[in-house]
Amino acid sequence: MLTPSRAKNRESIRLRAAARRLPVTPRQRLLWTLGNLMMFAGLYLLLYVGGVYVQISYQLLAARGDNDLVPITTLAAPEVAPRPAAAGVRPTVAHAPTATPAFSIPQISAAEGQIASDVPSGSQLAHISTVQRVVIPSITLDSKVIEVGWSTQEIGGKAAAVWNVAEYAVGQHRGSANPGEGGNVVLAGHVGGLGHAFRNLFYVHPGDQITIYSGGQEFRYVVQDRLIVEEDDAPPAQRVENAKLIAPTNHELITMITCWPPKGPDKFKQRVVVRAVPFSSPVAPDPDINAIR
Repeated sequence: MLTPSRAKNRESIRLRAAARRLPVTPRQRLLWTLGNLMMFAGLYLLLYVGGVYVQISYQLLAARGDNDLVPITTLAAPEVAPRPAAAGVRPTVAHAPTATPAFSIPQISAAEGQIASDVPSGSQLAHISTVQRVVIPSITLDSKVIEVGWSTQEIGGKAAAVWNVAEYAVGQHRGSANPGEGGNVVLAGHVGGLGHAFRNLFYVHPGDQITIYSGGQEFRYVVQDRLIVEEDDAPPAQRVENAKLIAPTNHELITMITCWPPKGPDKFKQRVVVRAVPFSSPVAPDPDINAIR
């Protein structure tokens, strides 16, 4: 049994030990405060990096075409007018050729591999993109497709629409044709970056098969041409010819485009353009295609 003196001594020792652990001088208080701040900052940084990693992992998984996850777009909202109020019900895919081109002839901009065109008209805004998924077995590509819009910038002294590129998935240009409409379906994707959906588009060759899922239907195509065109350092006449590759057509066509090469001194100065036609009814190449290979 402890005597009062021994208990008092033990309590005194306990109080002295606690005092040694607490910051009693200004310097100790400062170091104690800084230590706690660094600990909380490290914890916050760990949580932030972990959150970014989880978000990127989800985006990469959601961009794959073999699941039902909904990709979260990270693109800024394009400066475009809203669709008519009647929009909201997705139309069925029309199988008759369109009488009016879906969008005007664009120009491929030399700035950062962007694609620019005239600011789309009201009729183009009313067109609803229906492509949902693209599959290219030869390069093991299975990606969701989302509609991409544009931002309005001044190029050459005039307002122009500079098209967004989906960061993780493949993007369908808003206003371009849908499968079954008898026009040019324009799909674009990154060759670099986090998602780099079209990183292997260069390795697609004539004869490879492509499957497009659109409006609840499956459309099959066969690659007709794979073109490598100079863009950033090309003369204006060459860029005009390049632009025709993503212009409207009067026959069914899939046009996929990305920058090339992904690295090196000529990084992103060229464009890879892959054109595919319906598997059951191939279309002869345009007569001027060979001139821009």
